[in-house]
Amino acid sequence: MALLKPTNCYPEQAFFEPYFYMKNMKLNLLLAAVSIGLGWTTCKKLQKPDDGAALQQPKSEVLPNTGENYPFKVAHVLGSNDDTSGTVMVRRAPDLVQIPLSRLPPASTSRKAYLGTGWWHLNMAFQPTDTTIHEHYKKKWLHFNDDQTFELLINNQVVDKGRWNWDENKNEIYLECKDPYVNNTWQVKDKGFVMIWIGNTDVNYTGIQVRAVNSKTPPSAGN
Repeated sequence: MALLKPTNCYPEQAFFEPYFYMKNMKLNLLLAAVSIGLGWTTCKKLQKPDDGAALQQPKSEVLPNTGENYPFKVAHVLGSNDDTSGTVMVRRAPDLVQIPLSRLPPASTSRKAYLGTGWWHLNMAFQPTDTTIHEHYKKKWLHFNDDQTFELLINNQVVDKGRWNWDENKNEIYLECKDPYVNNTWQVKDKGFVMIWIGNTDVNYTGIQVRAVNSKTPPSAGN
């Protein structure tokens, strides 16, 4: 008669194992269902913010576009302009600003001689937001005097008078008159008897660029 092999479990254990297996399986399924439900709820909350929170967005601070508190130097505030739209044109005379002539020492003898040679024709001007800006310069001529005054001429007729000075440290010309297109301080790039005036100084932020060309002969009536 063959001997029975010993078993590692008692008869009671063998009887209850299927029961515990089924019970654990049901518990695992319940936990999985709860986890899926919580995950779905969290995902929906992330995708759809609360209506109240959406309405209570923080307000952006709006800076004034004029006055002492405005942080940027610009000639005009243009507002928004889509990339696909055309360039905004601003056809308006520059502000008639005050020129601080008194803060500079008298111009040097060499500077007086340079400017006092002949007449200066403002024959070209450029401004990105005004393609017609040259119309306000191309007929104007300047004649500088040794006493640091000057005349503004159109068609060889004096239409305005003013005073001038030169900041040697910054290479800027100061022009004071009643014509808003001329009255300003200008950064100067000069080569021989041709000057390029650039509206980018502590006073002038128009962005206008003017070419002044010297002529040894006075302007004719048609110029």
